[in-house]
Amino acid sequence: MNFRAMPELDWSLGYPFALALMAASIITPFWYFRRKGWLN
Repeated sequence: MNFRAMPELDWSLGYPFALALMAASIITPFWYFRRKGWLN
């Protein structure tokens, strides 16, 4: 495996940034759909 091409190995905030992006991609549409009343 090519471990030198993994950006998170060089960047200390790689995993927290990825987790925050995943959480935002779940929370944002949920919040939007709930606000529009589509999840009632």
